[in-house]
Amino acid sequence: MWKGYIKYMVESAVAASNEQLARVYASSHWAHTRHVFQSIVPDPNNYTHLALVGIALFFIIRIAVSVARGPGTDYFIMDKVRRQAVATKRTFTPRELSEFNGKDESTPVYLAIRGIVYDVSKSRHMYGPQGPYCNFAGRDASRGLALSAFDESVLTDLDAPIDPLEGLEKSEQASLDEWIEFFSGKYTPIGILVEPPVESKKDQ
Repeated sequence: MWKGYIKYMVESAVAASNEQLARVYASSHWAHTRHVFQSIVPDPNNYTHLALVGIALFFIIRIAVSVARGPGTDYFIMDKVRRQAVATKRTFTPRELSEFNGKDESTPVYLAIRGIVYDVSKSRHMYGPQGPYCNFAGRDASRGLALSAFDESVLTDLDAPIDPLEGLEKSEQASLDEWIEFFSGKYTPIGILVEPPVESKKDQ
């Protein structure tokens, strides 16, 4: 019953708000938002109805922004995650990141995706030495996730430049975007993956 009701409410909200939302985006006058809600919410005291309408509008806006920006990771998600990662003021070179590979139980488990380092310690059973994704622990997992390949052959050498992710097909890029959204919702971004200093490269 609830599924049918929710579906009905969302469909009603979408149908009723399409025209108003188009006007809001076209004019950039967010004052119209009040008018939108007044026209699509029959009873402001019906909080369940209002919540469902809010959810519907949220997804409509997300879809509209994604379409306007073209393919790629959701802008809101990536921007939020990157700001969180930068705020930590922590940076890791590929070799520094490799120290957090889960082999030492006393240290956390980290991995990087598209330049963002995540703490995946709470899923040590997945990323630890015996886990199915153990090769990604302490490494840049971007290309492997994009290709749905989990062996060491997809990993960049620790002393090589960070993988620019060139040559990915649209479907592979879309797969990586989905992984980023998943990680951003489940794990905490704790830093940024950076190239090692030029001096360090010369010394090696």
